[in-house]
Amino acid sequence: MNQWVEIDDRSAVAVVRRLARRHGVAIGLPETRVGELAIVATEAATNMLRYAERGRALIELVRQPGADVINMIFTDRGPGISDIDRMFQDGESSTDSAGLGLGAIVRLSDTFDIFSSPDTGTTIVCTFGGKSSGADCGVEAVGLRVCHPNEDTCGDDFQIRQTPRATDVLLCDGLGHGPAAAEAASEVIAAAGAAGGLSSEPGKLMRQITERLVGRRGAVVALMHVAQPQMELRYAALGNISTLLIGAKGIRRLAVRDGRIGGAATHGYEEAVQLEAGDMVILHSDGLKTLREAHFPPGLLKKSPLLIAGFLLDRSFRGRDDASIVVMRINRGGDQLPWQSSPP
Repeated sequence: MNQWVEIDDRSAVAVVRRLARRHGVAIGLPETRVGELAIVATEAATNMLRYAERGRALIELVRQPGADVINMIFTDRGPGISDIDRMFQDGESSTDSAGLGLGAIVRLSDTFDIFSSPDTGTTIVCTFGGKSSGADCGVEAVGLRVCHPNEDTCGDDFQIRQTPRATDVLLCDGLGHGPAAAEAASEVIAAAGAAGGLSSEPGKLMRQITERLVGRRGAVVALMHVAQPQMELRYAALGNISTLLIGAKGIRRLAVRDGRIGGAATHGYEEAVQLEAGDMVILHSDGLKTLREAHFPPGLLKKSPLLIAGFLLDRSFRGRDDASIVVMRINRGGDQLPWQSSPP
């Protein structure tokens, strides 16, 4: 289940805590670690109630090669935290919670990041389980998805595959929402697997997928390959998946060919782009509003890809369809990634 949990009373805190524990058990965390996961979920949600009165949480289990990971996003539109440094001290917390403060949440989580201001409210993200995707290969990449508010099955899906030599991404949106859309998205991922999996030739893979799924319900898809260390991006897209390249020269929207999986076989729109250190690529389905420069408040793009994805998934969520987003950053050699180990 990939759903926003509305945090508007104490009962919602219990829902978030139970969901976090369930995911912790599912990925085989030790009981002590499951307890720490529950503490973090409880503390973050309770503080949201105290300081902002309401907000949202998304607890997502991501299956990935090597080690599964639990992503937790807590976001509100409250007054922001005026003195973040003080809140990192133990004991600075809600009187109804464990009183541990953000400092303890940082220590208990495998990764942590926070974005807060009077204009944006507060967004906190943390992870348990596997380490951040791409931490050792120069590219950080993370994906999130959320269901239509009335569904418990998500019709959007993504795959991220990383090796020391490449990062590959598939993002797809099954037509409609609910179980039928989820089945359509699964067919796309299965067709990619049957064709040999994500590859360095997105256009060729797109044609193979479309050939296999002619006449099916259908989906829209974007495929991306980043060669390392060359840092060349190769891209193919069919349908209304939006892709933004954000760099020193501003925001550029990559082109896309109209159409869908399930229609005529095609390689989609293809493009090759040279990336530079510090560039960011964001892909999202039409369950989010079309992202523009105004959707990125000052300081957001300096945060971790997971925080950027969580913030945008909340703030730009249309609320009438499934939604998904993948955020990818090209790191400079020797970059320090503060959200991986310590508070900003």
